[in-house]
Amino acid sequence: MLRQPDRVLSMSAMKADWRQLYEEDATALMRYLSRLTGDREMASDLMQETFVQGMRANPEFGSDRSAHAWLYRTATNLGRNALRRRRLIAFVSFTGGEHAPSAGFDVEADQVRRALRSLPFDHAATLLLHYYAGFQRDELAKLQGVSEETVKSRLARGRKSFRAAYGRLERGLAR
Repeated sequence: MLRQPDRVLSMSAMKADWRQLYEEDATALMRYLSRLTGDREMASDLMQETFVQGMRANPEFGSDRSAHAWLYRTATNLGRNALRRRRLIAFVSFTGGEHAPSAGFDVEADQVRRALRSLPFDHAATLLLHYYAGFQRDELAKLQGVSEETVKSRLARGRKSFRAAYGRLERGLAR
């Protein structure tokens, strides 16, 4: 997704126009979080929380790309925390109020989500941020607070693990 530089920033204070950021990034951020968590409802909540945190903190940005990176970094951190919480309470039995799968079930999309969920969180997040959100390796390094070599390694290992996990799902060897 190509964006025009500095179009959502007030040039005097360098503060984000949160309404415009929301209009431009909410849908893509929702899709990213949905792929990251495998749960559309959780993704919707996390996307909203990302913008709430942004409006509360109201950080200053040097460019539109900085605001975009801030949103994805915050969303990734919120996603990581939510998945940790979900794993902690995974032993709780079902309540019976869970939703049944829809009739429009997309097997391939479900397999992609399941393959991504089988990866270490950092690998899945790096793959999605690179291939889905369009961040380059140097941007990912800054966004994730790691070296470019770490990003390169996460991408390579993530791709390899994803291919293996997806292959197992296609052959029916994984659940």
